[in-house]
Amino acid sequence: MKRKHVLLIALVVLVLTLVPVLSACGDEEETTTTAAATETTAAGTETTAAGDDAAAIADAAIAAVTKSDAIETPKTITAGKLQAGSDTVFAPMEFSDEKGGYIGFDVDLCTALAKKMGLELEVVSTAWDGLISGLLGDRWDIIMSGMSITEERLKEINFTDPYLPTNLAITTRVDAPIADAQGLVGKIVGVQVNTTGQFAVEEIAGVKEIKKYDDSLLAIQELLAGRVDAVVNDSPVNSYYIAGKPEFANTGKIGTDDNYGFGIKKENTDLLAAMNAALGELKADGVYDKIHAKWFGE
Repeated sequence: MKRKHVLLIALVVLVLTLVPVLSACGDEEETTTTAAATETTAAGTETTAAGDDAAAIADAAIAAVTKSDAIETPKTITAGKLQAGSDTVFAPMEFSDEKGGYIGFDVDLCTALAKKMGLELEVVSTAWDGLISGLLGDRWDIIMSGMSITEERLKEINFTDPYLPTNLAITTRVDAPIADAQGLVGKIVGVQVNTTGQFAVEEIAGVKEIKKYDDSLLAIQELLAGRVDAVVNDSPVNSYYIAGKPEFANTGKIGTDDNYGFGIKKENTDLLAAMNAALGELKADGVYDKIHAKWFGE
């Protein structure tokens, strides 16, 4: 009788041990990640422009942000959450930490913005092409993806106040520099699909070929491999990807400077007002500067 009890107990323990394993095997891969104070390194890459001290200062400042008494928590798709659609292959703005989460300048800034509004940031990773349609279809509350504010985009969506200046860099080998748009004539140029870089290069008569890639990293990899003569893309991103490669540089630029903004559905005026108020407070209290120093240096 005692032997039967022992066998029964052993069987129960075995079943309880296997249940979590079997459950985990059946889970689908998540594309949504709740952001927290972010870590600063990822898989063999130095992810910040500054050292560990600047990163630690920024992370502590983000962690200390609390709900602002002056900002009413706006309505969002999911109560208590700020869901951000993002093309998460755009370092140093937003990219995978290879641990199931996302890091970058935008992630840090939006984490702090969400806290100011009494919300928690959730990053929804998606392809660049689907960002605006996903916003209009209420799949996320904002676009957080290093998106330049343009007249064409303003016809469809609103943007927050500008939060970071940028320009369209022409990135090449240093021994074959290209200073301006005219220098791209007769060249093979890599761009990320449906970006301001693509649109600008398409305006240049005489470009030999425009190669379009799903993300900016692929375009840079093609440059490193010698399959394109130049990559036209946002300067902070190109600078990040060629860091530590002295044979490559941003040797020129196209047109005038742009600004990044967070995209918001036109009807969502309360969220727009809250985001702008939160951004203003983060700039006033120095948190924005600490985040900027972490990712881009002083």
